Amino acid sequence: MGLLEYRHPYVTVDLLLFSVIDNSLAICLTKRDEEPFKGMYSLPGTFIHEDESGEGAVERLLADKLQIPKQIYVEQLQTFSDLYRDPRERVISIAYIGIIPEKEMVDISWMHWFIISNSNVDCLKLTSLNDEDKLLSSELGFDHGKMLNIALNRLRGKIDYTDILFKFIQEKQCFTASDLRNVYQAVAGKEVNRGNFTKYQMNTYISTGLIKKTGTQSVGRGRPADTYTYTGGEKLWIRS
Repeated sequence: MGLLEYRHPYVTVDLLLFSVIDNSLAICLTKRDEEPFKGMYSLPGTFIHEDESGEGAVERLLADKLQIPKQIYVEQLQTFSDLYRDPRERVISIAYIGIIPEKEMVDISWMHWFIISNSNVDCLKLTSLNDEDKLLSSELGFDHGKMLNIALNRLRGKIDYTDILFKFIQEKQCFTASDLRNVYQAVAGKEVNRGNFTKYQMNTYISTGLIKKTGTQSVGRGRPADTYTYTGGEKLWIRS
């Protein structure tokens, strides 16, 4: 039997775009205007063309549909291949994580930022920035709620041993420990003691060469805060 005689499933890419907005982790969603799941929020995505790779489809999605003006950090998350994840046809999806350091980079009317807050292990509360729409991750179209939970666990697992946290920083050449701690807390979804953050995280970043001290800046009436610049590439480390 020749290859053309086999029925082929469709393959798509879905993109989980994260940003830290007002010291909270946020995800970018779109409301579907057609079936299936019409009227429900979902992740932006596209079918992979015959002449492109999954990464190529993501690049096209970012440039053409989302109109993001410059390159952002993207990494592959996981392939989702449940038999009935799409009620139309047999569709396999390759999910990717993308990180937006500035929410204004997404400037199209049909994309909306939602603040993420924990509800329980398997369900997240999502609230739009204008507070008009509120939903649970389980209420997203397709299996996108499952994707979001897995992606969030991936991010939280990587902030302690990779430099992924710095992908969220807008001013990579001048930030304080407090700035970085705010981003860390947003991604981790919990408050982190200032002393512990300095002792464990900041010292680790410095000792591995990911950041270096550049000077100080006045913050309020207290002692001037040390400022840092991000110098690392894709360095990894294991914490003891």
